[in-house]
Amino acid sequence: MVAVFGLLLTAGCAAAADTAGSHVEADVVFSTEMITHHEQTIQLAEVAAGRGNGSYVRELSKKLIAEEQADITMMSSWLQSWQEPVPAPPATTMGGELPKGADFDRQWLKELSGHLEHGIHMAETVRTTGKHGPTLELAEKIRTGQQAELAEIAKHLAE
Repeated sequence: MVAVFGLLLTAGCAAAADTAGSHVEADVVFSTEMITHHEQTIQLAEVAAGRGNGSYVRELSKKLIAEEQADITMMSSWLQSWQEPVPAPPATTMGGELPKGADFDRQWLKELSGHLEHGIHMAETVRTTGKHGPTLELAEKIRTGQQAELAEIAKHLAE
């Protein structure tokens, strides 16, 4: 048991050390742009948390806020370790223009779909140009997670 713990501890330290290690400009650009993208997702989700009519939209908005904030925290720490600036939250708020009332959920899901597709494109780009292992892992998580969300959203839009 002690040996397993030691291996896990060593692996964790290696991953943390890699944060400051080998990275290229594509990794920096991805984290910088994805932080802004995630902030916009959070803005959209906050609008849905207040205006959403259906349980799916309200639950998805809560889930997105938590997941995107965790990713922002991680990417911000990478940028800081690379002595790169962390972007400020966007000045404009996404989602405020969406209609209130019965059609909100449908319009929000459409808006979110386009936004998630852009995130997938960003993740695919860094997967071919990046070098930082944790960045590439996060990009893959974002790609697969957002593809799954898009499939689920498509089901709800088809109803």
